[in-house]
Amino acid sequence: MHCLYFVILTKEEDSTSLDARKDAQSTLIQENFCQEGFFGGGKGDWFVIGGRWSGVFSWTLLGLNPMKKKGFKKSWKKAGIKTPIPYIRSVHEYDGYEDDAMILDKKLWEALVKKYPDVELYDADNYDERFLRDFEEKELLGRWIIAIDYHG
Repeated sequence: MHCLYFVILTKEEDSTSLDARKDAQSTLIQENFCQEGFFGGGKGDWFVIGGRWSGVFSWTLLGLNPMKKKGFKKSWKKAGIKTPIPYIRSVHEYDGYEDDAMILDKKLWEALVKKYPDVELYDADNYDERFLRDFEEKELLGRWIIAIDYHG
């Protein structure tokens, strides 16, 4: 089953979305998120940045549902989002897309907690994993949040 997962990183260490996405990849690999072998004990057996969840931060901010395609493309363009609309993206783009990592601000925080409270989030700076709803806003604001699609 494919699952949505979030990684949070300190902004000072990564200056661009691509830096943050690559940092999230290397962090998950170093922390054995996906272990190989017959009795591997990682969280999943495979992951990719964004994947089936690519664009989740943008569509959540816009209050859109990518499963309802009617009007989606128009709303996406009207919002000025430069990345491709989610349902035409490659779900195997290893580095994901520009909006698969964003600086977490109050508006995004509130939208994510409302829509995805039960998604797990890994705070890579503090080695802490909890459900999104169990974090306090002040712990996360101003840091990079990265969307991960993993198979578990």
